[in-house]
Amino acid sequence: MTQASTLLALQAVDLDVLRSKKRLDELPERRAILEIRAKQREVSELRGKADLLVRKLESDLKAHQDETTTLSEKIDAEQAKVMATTDHRAVTSITREMDGLRRRRDKLEMESLQLMERADKARAQAVTIDDALAQLSKKEAALVTRFQAVGGELQSHIAAQESERGRLAATLPADLLGRYESARESKGGVGVGELDDTACTACRMVLPAERVKELESGPDVGTCPQCRRLIVVHHEDAE
Repeated sequence: MTQASTLLALQAVDLDVLRSKKRLDELPERRAILEIRAKQREVSELRGKADLLVRKLESDLKAHQDETTTLSEKIDAEQAKVMATTDHRAVTSITREMDGLRRRRDKLEMESLQLMERADKARAQAVTIDDALAQLSKKEAALVTRFQAVGGELQSHIAAQESERGRLAATLPADLLGRYESARESKGGVGVGELDDTACTACRMVLPAERVKELESGPDVGTCPQCRRLIVVHHEDAE
C-alpha cells in the first residue's frame, strides 16, 4: 500500500470513528441516563437538606427538653422553699418566681410539640426522597443495560477501527503523519482530500489550472493551495 493510499485509508477510518462516536453520543438511552443522573444529583441535594433540617430540629428539641427539665427542678426547689417558710412576703415572692418559671416551662413544652411535629414531617420527607432516589436508581440501571446492549456493537466497532487506525498510522513517516494530524485537527476532522479532475474533494474548490499542473507533476501527496490540507494526486501512470 502506497503512502497516498494509506493516508486515504486512515482518513476513512478517522471519519468512520467520528461518525460512530457521534451516533453513540446521540443514542436516546445515553441522553436519558445523563438526565436521570442530573435528577439524582438534585434529589440527593434535597436529601442532604432534609438531613440537616432533621438534625437541627432534633438539636432544638433536645435544648428545649433540657431547659424544661431544669425549670421543673427549679420549680420543685421553689415549692420546697414555700413549704419550709411561714414568711408571707417570702411566700409571695417565691410564688411569683414560680409562676414565671411555669410560664416559661409551658411555652417550652408547646414549642417542643411543634418541633416534634416538624421533625416528624422532615423525617417523612427524607423517606419520600429515599424512595424517589431508589426509583431513579432502578430506572438508571435499566437504561444502562439497554445502552450497553444498543451501544455495545458501536463501541466494539469503534475499538476495532481505532486499532486499525493505529496500524495504519504506524506505517506512515512521522513528518507526513504529523502534517495529516495537524490538518485534521484544524479542519474539522478532514485532513486529506483527493484531486478529482481540477477540484479538491476535501474543500470542493476548483483549483487554478496552473496549480493543477503543479500537483499533477509533483508527488502522490501534495498540499491543496485552497484549504491547505494534504491532497492525494492519482497519476495516470500509477497502477
